[in-house]
Amino acid sequence: MNILDWVRETWWAKIIVAVVLLIIFTVIMDKIVMPLYVQLGDETDLPDVIEMPISEAQSLLSAQGFQVVIRDSLYDTNHPAGIVIEQNPYPYAVVKEGRRVYLTVSIGEKPIIMPNLFGVSPREAELILDTHELKLGSKNYVYSDRYHEGTVMGQSYPQGQEIKSRARIDIIISLGQLSVEAVVPDLVGKSLHEARERLRAVKLKIAVEWEERDNILPETIISQSLPAGQNFSPDETIFLVVSKEMEIEDD
Repeated sequence: MNILDWVRETWWAKIIVAVVLLIIFTVIMDKIVMPLYVQLGDETDLPDVIEMPISEAQSLLSAQGFQVVIRDSLYDTNHPAGIVIEQNPYPYAVVKEGRRVYLTVSIGEKPIIMPNLFGVSPREAELILDTHELKLGSKNYVYSDRYHEGTVMGQSYPQGQEIKSRARIDIIISLGQLSVEAVVPDLVGKSLHEARERLRAVKLKIAVEWEERDNILPETIISQSLPAGQNFSPDETIFLVVSKEMEIEDD
């Protein structure tokens, strides 16, 4: 029996021959074919176009003979829209002239969808904004027949609108239904801003006296000169005692 017959009739001999041929093929490709292929074109260093505007990156790469392909566009909080954030091959790689260079371009920061704050308390509104990476801005107070006292009845951006993260959202808070009868509102514990809005609505003049307190938030009503629920005359003035921060004395 010659060698060829032995290989044909023995299964493990076939495996040995196949492995040997595979090794020979790999060596030929690695040592002969690929070096010859690489030498077919001139090589050059690929320029760095990361953090460059896409128009400039395209002009630079095209001027050096490369083919530019925009592979993807991604949201990126660190780069404005139109800036290259990735390139393949990597900067300064040694490549053949005329090859394709794949770029990924920023489309800017991902916008936030404005949530609905209507009908919740100011504290709930602040928590909702915080979960959406938004900030609570100013609070304004208005009487309303529709919304219960202490609930949000307005927001500076409509629900569903796209806005930037960390944007400040102003809200309008209901003071409840305005009484037809002109009576003194209960202001103790309210903020000075809310107290002014309530007194403006009933057209009652206001005077403020400040008192230092370290256990009460600044600009909180401590007491009022006219009792809540009392009728008042047009020429009357209500005096409010309002908290302020304690002044630190120098030693």
